[in-house]
Amino acid sequence: MDWVIKETKKITKSLNTLPRNIQASYEAWRSVVLNNGIDSLRQIKGYHFEKLSGQRSQQHSCRLSKGYRVFFRIDKKIVTVYVLEVNKHEY
Repeated sequence: MDWVIKETKKITKSLNTLPRNIQASYEAWRSVVLNNGIDSLRQIKGYHFEKLSGQRSQQHSCRLSKGYRVFFRIDKKIVTVYVLEVNKHEY
């Protein structure tokens, strides 16, 4: 099954302002999704794949580093991952 990743213009612009190691982590995450699918993210413990709750109940997140996460929504009907944002997670 081939997956498609849709990124907003906001994501494309904001990725350029992130530190290089976070950009590289995002590209690695993106590669895993495109080549192996969403289920493979669950098997890689370092990503800490999580379904979110509350206002983000339709979203998931994966860690790109200790401080940064990628937030996304999955549409399995058309096998698409919509990347919503990459930001520094506040602890």
